[in-house]
Amino acid sequence: MVTPFGGGPTARPGIPEGKVIRRISGSADALKLLLLDLKKYSFSGYIRTIRVAQGAPSEGFVVLLSGAPEVALHFRGDSEDIGRTALKKAWQDSYDSSCSIELHAKIDVTELVKSLGRGALERGKRAARKGQAGEKTGREALEAKLARWVDAGYAVRDLETTLRRSPEEAEAAFATFEESLRRAGMLRGILRELDTSGFEVRVAEIEEKLRDTRNLPGAEALIEDLRQAIARVRREEQDRAQAEARELEVREQARDVLDTIVRHRKAAGRDTTDITESAVITEIKEPPISRDGRTNLIRPFTFDTFVVGPSNRFPHAACGAVAKSSHNSYNPLFITAGPGLGKTHLLNAIGNAILAANPAATVRYLSVEGFANEFMDAQADGTMPEFRERYRTLDVLLLDDVHFLSGRGDVQEELFHTFNELYNSGKRIALASDRPPKQIPDLEDRLVSRFESGLVADVHPPDYETRIAILQKKVRDGGVGIEDDVLPYIANLVQSNVRELSGALNRVLAFSSLMEEALTLDMARDVLQHLEGSEARRDHVRIDSANIPPGTAYLVKEDRPAECFRLFARVAGNGSGGLVITRANPKRLRGRFHLDSVKIMWLTDREGDAGETVPPVLERIFYEIEDHMKKTSRGAVLIDGVEYLVSSNSFESVLKFLRNLVDHVSESRHTLLLSVGRGTLKEQELKVLEREMEVLAL
Repeated sequence: MVTPFGGGPTARPGIPEGKVIRRISGSADALKLLLLDLKKYSFSGYIRTIRVAQGAPSEGFVVLLSGAPEVALHFRGDSEDIGRTALKKAWQDSYDSSCSIELHAKIDVTELVKSLGRGALERGKRAARKGQAGEKTGREALEAKLARWVDAGYAVRDLETTLRRSPEEAEAAFATFEESLRRAGMLRGILRELDTSGFEVRVAEIEEKLRDTRNLPGAEALIEDLRQAIARVRREEQDRAQAEARELEVREQARDVLDTIVRHRKAAGRDTTDITESAVITEIKEPPISRDGRTNLIRPFTFDTFVVGPSNRFPHAACGAVAKSSHNSYNPLFITAGPGLGKTHLLNAIGNAILAANPAATVRYLSVEGFANEFMDAQADGTMPEFRERYRTLDVLLLDDVHFLSGRGDVQEELFHTFNELYNSGKRIALASDRPPKQIPDLEDRLVSRFESGLVADVHPPDYETRIAILQKKVRDGGVGIEDDVLPYIANLVQSNVRELSGALNRVLAFSSLMEEALTLDMARDVLQHLEGSEARRDHVRIDSANIPPGTAYLVKEDRPAECFRLFARVAGNGSGGLVITRANPKRLRGRFHLDSVKIMWLTDREGDAGETVPPVLERIFYEIEDHMKKTSRGAVLIDGVEYLVSSNSFESVLKFLRNLVDHVSESRHTLLLSVGRGTLKEQELKVLEREMEVLAL
């Protein structure tokens, strides 16, 4: 039986979607500065705040007419506040860094103010100010304004002609021109907030158009086109960076294999000139993933190609049940697993099985990031109805990497209504994450309850027999010969990640193929010697035995950074040589880890009484670290909250910041510790950082 959940086609009935022209994160001054900016430019539209908090999420609307707030509404669960109370609550929500603040334009504000009259704000003072401003100005004042505008480079020929007409006509024309200037100023403000590096020519073209108020509609369209182009290019840059990281990883593996081949061939007196790095890469590189254009499903990921064992038998059976029937108690199905354990394979297997049985079914597989990107593009393009039609009419939704919903209030809001539409229509939903719903930070309670309302199935690391079966299947599929004792060796060498297990086999198979020799145990040991004991070392690093010399940088991998803070305390010593930049509350840290003499800076946009704060601005953080190192001869610096830095900037910016910081630390007697928890970064991003720093897994 399907239990209906609430939710409608839009966030709030009676409030149009509008066009999102700006989106910022909450902070102590975010809403205040935005309102001042919009007042300056006489903006008409509305501000929407979405905050994820304990209990029900909250949502605020502040409607502005010519820059002045006219209406305020605030919703939390089933409760509604109006007027000044609503404005105050929306303001309080905006203090939280997890709050998403959106600016909506291109709507009929006059009609909206009428329809939402229950939330009207007081107007007495504004009316008085309007009366004062309405007093007529003399010709000298108009001429002074005209002179200032000429000096600023604006096109004012029409105003010069108007000035020779009646005072009333001149004042009306000047007032219209001033309104256009305010609008141009608002557009400049939007332009300044964009990361326009690489788009300097287009920015110059827009700036030139803004000098002539008659070009404002064209300039506004160009800014919107630019914003979309920037978003598209930044996503392409991120995709390219991840692809380069994967390519670099393959090249490093190929070099290791190539060195081993050359050594063996030379020892046997054989020629080595015909073996190249590109030839090794061709052997070890996995073939490109084949996707279905309509559904985005990975075609080879089926139930037949999934190796079943004790660690994954239950989630495999649950996925099979979802694929066979749309009416079961497993809706939604929520799969949890660490990286490389097969959750993506199982999601795609569901979709491929459903399509095999019913080719007409509408199935869509994508990650949370893909959903978020499409959602933001639709907001920017004004195509939200099409976006909602595409996702809320699916037969099957398969959503991967759900843990990346953390703290994204606007995306959670949209997914909430999409989930409800599908669930209430009896459609199938399957999701995957690296942790259970309750362990995803800043995930709305209503989403947690919905995700857990069906079945949560855990995939555990494969046992020895399953690892052997996985390796045997790959060997059979490749049609290669291998000695009996090689697969047990590899299965014992790599125990916790199926992807790494397959990678290790690919390397020894490539070595065997290029050496033109049968694959033996000695050969496998030689090729994979760098992995000997690596998993045991990763699982049993002890703080007391860690040798942390000055001038080094370490990436510390730990689910919760407790041991990392203890390591920091030991390296920093009892003096003033320690600096911590953290997302945790400094008061709790001092008492728990005895950091009384250490400087702790709270990484947040909010001001507080818990000690010094620093915003997630990379230049500011680098300055604070550099200044601390200048004042101390030696010590340690701990950064806890890299995922917050990435969400506030970009991975590429954070990577550049860390590279500069690593170089700076290497020339000092300080040690840098970067704490990263499981699942806080994407797998490829984590691998990039692992190449930049030494790794300690605690």
